[in-house]
Amino acid sequence: MTASGVNWYWAPLSTLLIYAGSIEFLAVGFMVAGLPLYQVAFTSLIVNFRHIFYGLSFPIGRLRGRVRKAYGVFALTDETYGITSAGPGAHLTGRQITVLQVVSHVWWFLGALLGALLGQVVPESVKGFEFALTAMFLTLAVNAVRSSRSAALVLLALGAGAVGYVVDRYVVGESFLVVSLLLYVALISATYRKDEEAAE
Repeated sequence: MTASGVNWYWAPLSTLLIYAGSIEFLAVGFMVAGLPLYQVAFTSLIVNFRHIFYGLSFPIGRLRGRVRKAYGVFALTDETYGITSAGPGAHLTGRQITVLQVVSHVWWFLGALLGALLGQVVPESVKGFEFALTAMFLTLAVNAVRSSRSAALVLLALGAGAVGYVVDRYVVGESFLVVSLLLYVALISATYRKDEEAAE
């Protein structure tokens, strides 16, 4: 955030209000670009759509009281879901689940706070920090392709991005993310269904 010109205090504040992993990183670009609210909301829905399925098996019934249940839904991340849905973590009590989520949230907040403060003392002559987020997602994408040994997802993403660019440029302005994400989800869904039918 600091490398992108956003005031440092937005980093820890965003961890308290958003706390949604990847969308929190993407929010930096949204803030800098000044994207309209509908596009931010839609992108957030697409990126975090998996949480709907997490909620189907998350043991919210163990949490007592409205406040703890509300926080349990808010603080449901990939990591806490992974711990509470399998193995020894599947037997955690409601109190243990709440403690797990609070500790995870505080850790996330402190990391953002420390990073924002350190970002204040890094000399402006040091360049490249604004590319760190892009580099992280590129690394994750490369590792995903290597593990699956398939370039299909990359080709679908590039195709969806190209169509999104054309629509954004010549049809509806500021629609790149919405069009690209919708098309990509449709393409991978069709591919998944085709693979399932082939397996049968």
